[in-house]
Amino acid sequence: MDIEANPFRPGFGQTPAILAGRGAVVDDFERALATAGSRARNVLISGARGTGKTVLLTEFESIAADNGWTTMILHTGASSLTEELRESIVDRLRANDPDAETSRLVGGGASGFTASREVVDHYAGERRPLGALLDRLAALCRDAGGGLLLMLDEIQSVDPEQLHEITQHVQDLVRHGLPIGFVAAGVRTGVDDLLDHDKTTFLRRAHRVELGSVPVSAAIETIRQTVADTTRSITPDAAVLAGDISRGYPYLIQLVGARAWESSGDADTIEREDVSRIRIEVIAEMIRNVHGPALRGLTRRKTDYLLAMVTDAGPSRVADIAERMGVTVKYQSVYRARLIEDELVRPAGTGLVEFALPYLREALLDRQSGGPLANADDDVRRPRRRS
Repeated sequence: MDIEANPFRPGFGQTPAILAGRGAVVDDFERALATAGSRARNVLISGARGTGKTVLLTEFESIAADNGWTTMILHTGASSLTEELRESIVDRLRANDPDAETSRLVGGGASGFTASREVVDHYAGERRPLGALLDRLAALCRDAGGGLLLMLDEIQSVDPEQLHEITQHVQDLVRHGLPIGFVAAGVRTGVDDLLDHDKTTFLRRAHRVELGSVPVSAAIETIRQTVADTTRSITPDAAVLAGDISRGYPYLIQLVGARAWESSGDADTIEREDVSRIRIEVIAEMIRNVHGPALRGLTRRKTDYLLAMVTDAGPSRVADIAERMGVTVKYQSVYRARLIEDELVRPAGTGLVEFALPYLREALLDRQSGGPLANADDDVRRPRRRS
């Protein structure tokens, strides 16, 4: 008997079966592709690690393909983004441009030599301006009934000068009425810094999508529906508990679902106890995969600030943080601002801050105590598989 594959995909960048709380964003983009001249074809996605930036890029790519658009993915690791784009365009034109090659007869005639045919590759050694190449490719995509979509992940790592050159060409094609779009994603602080550059005007006008946690109700429904689309089921209590543990964080939604599926073994139904058993494991994975990289390399003073917050079960008063750190309220505001930029804390009202990521408090307590997740529920055990 074949074992049914786990429908949840908790790995970073993996596209889940159901996108939690992103339906409106996806629908808006699909409408933009079908609407000539829509500015919503240019999208700038930002968010913290684990909020689904790369997943949304992948979904946009799929939607573009379904609508007959050609997608070109740019890589921030390239030594020259513009040169990489040029080479990619030339490859596409060589494969798809009906005028890419011409042939002519050579030899023969009165001399009696046998005639031969010479093929000329018009894109060999191509050095036309990048804008002209983009223009030709976009026109071919239009003639084929679609458009051209440029996509870029980790945009905060791109040289602003090269990014400006590419987006300027995109803007020119939009002005010429050609179907072209530009979708990019990056961490929120890096994107904000990039937008401060004087040559990112085009990006400032792009449709901005900021990703974060979704409502817990959306998380519950996503988990329930993902299981419902298989031969198994999940009880309402189990789905609610799974959604509560996920706290609406996209990465955790998939992780909780995946571990609950495994915890239930080959049973037809995922029960509440299957979900309860995996809570510690899930938090541990969150700490290892999300909080570990986020906390690594923090300055001592930033760490002190975060540790001054763990005493509070809820939002912390900045006055209390300053007192615990032994500094003035004005001085603490410097580190408050920096940690907000790092997306580790966020404002929670006048004079209040709170942790920006689920289970960050538990991660810090665990680091302090050296224990296997401080503050975990006593009745939660490591997962056991049911047979």
